[in-house]
Amino acid sequence: MKFTKDSKIPDPIPSCGIEQAIKLMETGRLYRYNFSTEFNENADISSLELELASEVAQLEVEFSEYTGHKYMIAANSCGSALFLSLKAAGVQPGAKVLTNGFTFTAVPSSIVHAGAVPIYLECNELYQVDLDDLKGKIQAHRDAKFFILSHMRGHISDLQAIEEICHQAGIYLIEDCAHSLGSKWYDKNQKRERLVGQYGQVACFSSQSYKLLNSGEGGFVATNDDKIAAYCILAAGCYEKLYKKHLSRPFDDGLFEQMKPSVPNFSLRMNNLTAAVLRPQIKILESKISEYNKRYEQLANILASAENIQLPSPPEEVYRVCDSIQFNLLNLTNEQVEKFITRTAERGVKIQIFGRLDNSRYFKNWKYSFDEAPELPQTEKIISVACDLRISLSFDANDINLIGYIIKDVLYGLIKEETQADYKTALSDHFEGVDSVISKYDEWVSYYDEEHTKNGWKILLNYLGYLLSSYLKSNDKILDVGCGTGLLGQELNSYNFSNLYGGDISKSSLEVAQSLNIYKSLDTVILGAELGIEDSSFDAWVSTGVFTRNQVPLNAFEELIRILKVQGLLIVVLRVEDNDFYYNKIKEYYSQNTLEEVLKEKISPLRSCNHEIVIARKIGDKK
Repeated sequence: MKFTKDSKIPDPIPSCGIEQAIKLMETGRLYRYNFSTEFNENADISSLELELASEVAQLEVEFSEYTGHKYMIAANSCGSALFLSLKAAGVQPGAKVLTNGFTFTAVPSSIVHAGAVPIYLECNELYQVDLDDLKGKIQAHRDAKFFILSHMRGHISDLQAIEEICHQAGIYLIEDCAHSLGSKWYDKNQKRERLVGQYGQVACFSSQSYKLLNSGEGGFVATNDDKIAAYCILAAGCYEKLYKKHLSRPFDDGLFEQMKPSVPNFSLRMNNLTAAVLRPQIKILESKISEYNKRYEQLANILASAENIQLPSPPEEVYRVCDSIQFNLLNLTNEQVEKFITRTAERGVKIQIFGRLDNSRYFKNWKYSFDEAPELPQTEKIISVACDLRISLSFDANDINLIGYIIKDVLYGLIKEETQADYKTALSDHFEGVDSVISKYDEWVSYYDEEHTKNGWKILLNYLGYLLSSYLKSNDKILDVGCGTGLLGQELNSYNFSNLYGGDISKSSLEVAQSLNIYKSLDTVILGAELGIEDSSFDAWVSTGVFTRNQVPLNAFEELIRILKVQGLLIVVLRVEDNDFYYNKIKEYYSQNTLEEVLKEKISPLRSCNHEIVIARKIGDKK
């Protein structure tokens, strides 16, 4: 099974942005200052709607209103915005600038562009700046008075702690918000949420194609500081008295005239064409954030059931905006990690590992910024197994299910390859009554999950969870028959089946399943006896590894069909080597017009035997 969509497809431009861009191109007025109006502090932005070439000026005001900053300066990229911020803050050649060791190459590049020297900080297992390392680097580099804090991939560090540390040390804080537009931090001091970007003296944003705002290229400097704003306006490419055509600026002409002779013109302006496609996107930003987070939560829930995947959980203070997903691969060899990346890519899911020589987010690739590679052992360890996958708004719920399925299928397959035998001891071919079945599973419980993770059984369970997402609704009432320790329940729950009930003959297994908190109720049941469940109670029941080796009497089907609603589904995994012992009984119900077959599919995750999935629908009560 292969995923065929491209995760690199950027978000589309709203039609009104396209129409405005066409108008601009028809007139050729793409230069941001190609309009006549000059503004004072009482200017009315609504009066600009007829000024065709004022797109950038209007965008700066509208975007500043969203981010909560007094001033906004549009630039041609976020890298340029970071560079302008450093120059405006007074960074001199040779100055030291603290920054993340885990970020994108544009961040250290902006520091080098400003003539400064990056001092790299460790990240922790949540991809955040390590506060102890920050404090240690401040002590070791007392002349470092600037800090670009990168919220890499939207993972937000402890902003209140960093704000206080920087304040105490006299460090100028610049927030790189290229990946954190719309993210929030709950400020316990102010007892309210604050948008990320409001903790530094300056915040920089991006509108590169793979960001929430898409203009291909583009960036912004946001600040409340008059002098920083004036410097960035001039340095971005405002000459003579063109600052009067900025709406989002300090309305102190004397400040501009005083600063102008000493500020270089770096020509890093945004043009009107870029602004025209961005302005309508601000209006739909919150709805896009909601859609991205919805997709992220669905995929994260699918991956969370895999014990070799670690999804960093943000601090409780953080509201994240997630247009991509990151996770760590645990307990895999380097060879297994490489196979994981290769095999997922072959199936259309293109995942990057941050700590690779072909990745611009790996600090050892930034040789332009150091003479000797920085020693960041903690960061190195984390990003060597840290996976990165973009989420696209073009993905629907089925796409997300398929992506999650493929990732886990590849991972479970890799783990299986290391196992020489399916089971530590051979499985019984026959049980002497109910007590022998109970004894077997009670004894097995201590290593049941581990054994079935290693032998490939979870390949089947993952596939079943994915498969059933095409047949059942997430709120359908499902009975996990012979639920054991809850391995199947975890996979079903990962595909958003939340209305789960379980039953098993082993009380010891049920105690383990209970600890998962995924079942509405768990009961001891003996198949073949009365279940004590009302007629037509369930939309579906599913059973794996239970109807095998004669351990369940054939009359168990009678009760299990009784508790199904009409049109409800019976889903059972049967062992092929049982020679249709149970399947022949199911076929009797076909002939009685009680059930009809929906699917019969072979699957072979184990080496010792083969299985098939049988799905049947209840079409009437047995007379």
